[in-house]
Amino acid sequence: MTRRGLFAGLRQRVQAPPPSRGEAQSRAVPLIGSTGAAPSPGGAALAKRHPVPVLRPPHAVAEEAFLRGCTRCFDCGEACPHGAIQLAGPRFRGAAGTPMIDTARAACQLCPDKPCVQACKPGVLRGDVPVAMGTARIDPMACLAHRGSFCSTCAERCPQPGAIVVRDGRPVVAADGCVGCGVCQHVCPAPYNAVVLVPALTRPSAVNETDAGHG
Repeated sequence: MTRRGLFAGLRQRVQAPPPSRGEAQSRAVPLIGSTGAAPSPGGAALAKRHPVPVLRPPHAVAEEAFLRGCTRCFDCGEACPHGAIQLAGPRFRGAAGTPMIDTARAACQLCPDKPCVQACKPGVLRGDVPVAMGTARIDPMACLAHRGSFCSTCAERCPQPGAIVVRDGRPVVAADGCVGCGVCQHVCPAPYNAVVLVPALTRPSAVNETDAGHG
């Protein structure tokens, strides 16, 4: 590339408009991509070598066991009454075609009856696994409350008691209480979504997690 081409590219990046609300809303995890992606051979091994953070449905087993046991049947997504579960696209490498939470479309509502868990025949979603999808973080540069306006929408709508508290008029996420359901991100009214969801890299194990994919 010539120097002229390099600087032209830099100018375009500097002059580019900020992302729309929809684009910002999806920044927690990579874009879903095509939902028709076929699973990659050796997905568990590939993901182990080059892990791509994925916001899994609630009560998901550890990622390696999840990839090994998930059949990509999408029964969990069909059972979700809120449409929060989608299939990961090809950019998720070995995790392509597996279920994940897409908060840009809908947040996980932590249904008491756990329909996604009940629908999961392979057993990679298990009621005896604690919910640990991820953790929300608030961007003070985008948050209305942090920038001087009054807003407590995320704290009011959060389904987890004590996960988001308001201190000095500003929302604060309690990392030990947040499960990463994404409700706060989905309802954030800021022009550029102020909530970033960080998918969990590790998840708690079930008592007999080795049974995942064999029952």
